[in-house]
Amino acid sequence: MLGGKSSPNDVDAYLCFHLKLRASHLLVAPYSDYQEFLYQTISKHLEMGWNYQQSADWLNDNGYTTPRGKRFGNAHTHSIVKKKNIREVRITKFYEPELTDFQLRFVDKTILNQ
Repeated sequence: MLGGKSSPNDVDAYLCFHLKLRASHLLVAPYSDYQEFLYQTISKHLEMGWNYQQSADWLNDNGYTTPRGKRFGNAHTHSIVKKKNIREVRITKFYEPELTDFQLRFVDKTILNQ
């Protein structure tokens, strides 16, 4: 309607915004039973006052190998505990949703329908 009055049905309103969601727990591969066993065993040894080398020696003496089939060393046992702790922090971290760029847009359909 050129030059005439428009009715409320002649205008569409749109609310436009950006939503950012982060969920770090969705892409985490589960620990195998063996990896969990190693972590629990080493943690138990540390609670008893053992150091990482003593725990590695115990695992080697009892026929256990690293998940890649190698013998344990001080660095292996330390790495297992360190990486498990980092992993737990990462997958339990909560991210607030972010809403940005709010805009209200109106489209006058009388102009489009001429």
